Amino acid sequence: MRQGTHPTPQSPSRPRLLRAGVLGAATVLCVPVALAGGAAPAPAAAAPPPRPAAPDGAVPPLTGTAPRPDAAAPPALTTTTTGREDDGVLLTTPAPVGGDLAGAAIYDNAGEPVWWKPGPYMNLEPLTFRGEPALSVFDNTDAGGEYLLLNSSYQEIASYRMDGFFTDSHEFEVSPDGSRVLLLGFSFVTRDLTEYGGKPDAQVIDAVVQEQDAATGEVLFEWSALDHIPLTETQEPLTGELVDPVHANSLAYDTDGDLLMSARHTSTVYKIDRESGAVRWRLGGAASDFAFASPAQRPSYQHDARRLPDGRLMLFDNGNRNDPQRSRGAVYELDEEAMTARLADDLQTPEPVFTLFAGSARQTAGGNVLLGYGSSGTMAEFADGEPVFTGTFAQGSYSYRAIRTDWTGTPATRPAVEWREPGTLAMSWNGATEVDAWRIEAGTSRRALTTADTVARSGFVTTAEVAVPGGAEVVRVSAVDADGKVLASRTVAADGAG
Repeated sequence: MRQGTHPTPQSPSRPRLLRAGVLGAATVLCVPVALAGGAAPAPAAAAPPPRPAAPDGAVPPLTGTAPRPDAAAPPALTTTTTGREDDGVLLTTPAPVGGDLAGAAIYDNAGEPVWWKPGPYMNLEPLTFRGEPALSVFDNTDAGGEYLLLNSSYQEIASYRMDGFFTDSHEFEVSPDGSRVLLLGFSFVTRDLTEYGGKPDAQVIDAVVQEQDAATGEVLFEWSALDHIPLTETQEPLTGELVDPVHANSLAYDTDGDLLMSARHTSTVYKIDRESGAVRWRLGGAASDFAFASPAQRPSYQHDARRLPDGRLMLFDNGNRNDPQRSRGAVYELDEEAMTARLADDLQTPEPVFTLFAGSARQTAGGNVLLGYGSSGTMAEFADGEPVFTGTFAQGSYSYRAIRTDWTGTPATRPAVEWREPGTLAMSWNGATEVDAWRIEAGTSRRALTTADTVARSGFVTTAEVAVPGGAEVVRVSAVDADGKVLASRTVAADGAG
């Protein structure tokens, strides 16, 4: 594990890699692509990044200084509420479809941004780390990628990356006892695929699983998909120069300590024995160990497979190979003695939505289910099987996952305040979740202030017309919570009052 102030230097000869969806004529070809938007790099020349040292020292805030109130905000999110939706915030990583990663963002139910961090980030998720609420997010700034862990002040407190492999952006998870972490990675191997009609020297992407000690980064368990999943299980062509037969896109601890891995390109969820590495069973795909009542109940190119507290298994079923193509949230009751899978919940919006790639299905704290429809740029929350909330990103934007969580953020930075024009103040505190109002005071000095106004927070940026008393030299703006407690303040000169 790397903790400290020194980022890994990026090798100029090694492209920054990310397994991403590249739109093809009829499907998504998931291949490593250069984030700069160029052609896919030659994988044979790419070497796994070295594991960095762990320098001592304090870790600075990820956000740095507070952004200006007029700084570019994340893509607009239009929401529809019913009062039955959960009241948690929405964790997303908005990005242009087919473009570079754009940033990590938290929204409220009104679609207003709460926190925005532009950059090459993906998969923002809540977790508990060292007994405290935290966030994890994939950062593709450095070669090979890594997962950053942020505390409630958005300060980096730890980072993890694969040992000896490229780190996959799709998944990061902490064990229930907090002592271990799960990572997905990938590597390139040369295989003779002529028996499948392929190239004699094809480059094949191998999905790799690692479990590491959370405190030291020591690899405790390592698993290779190509060692355990026959190429005959893939639903992708094996004829290209670059082949991605498995494409793991989620990884989670099962209730017995084994692992659940979703593989998009085999339409299968695998249960992996964490001791031996053996595949204990397959749900879906060409070699399913479970019988389904009908083909329509089987998952297709699914994402985000996880066990629910009641023992059922939930996933986001993209439905790429179904006819008609339609995405859904699917909850299965698994009988592991009779080896049958029953589709217990089939969560679909009234108007069909098809998500070509990406997607998520998560239970909220209140028991609802939030579906992130990946590439379609939408999300929907269900209560008792009925949609009770929708969110839609501005056209051309999407989020890999959409996750609702209870989150309290108190940034380490102070609020951003500036005079937008004479007599008008703009106020923003990026990441703060408890701001109810802004108190504005003015006076001849910091020690001689009187309240000029108090205005309710009205979104990511709140503006107010301010009448400053004659002779005032300074204006102090304070973020206050619902009880009137001052959370943080910033003082600016009064000469912008007009």
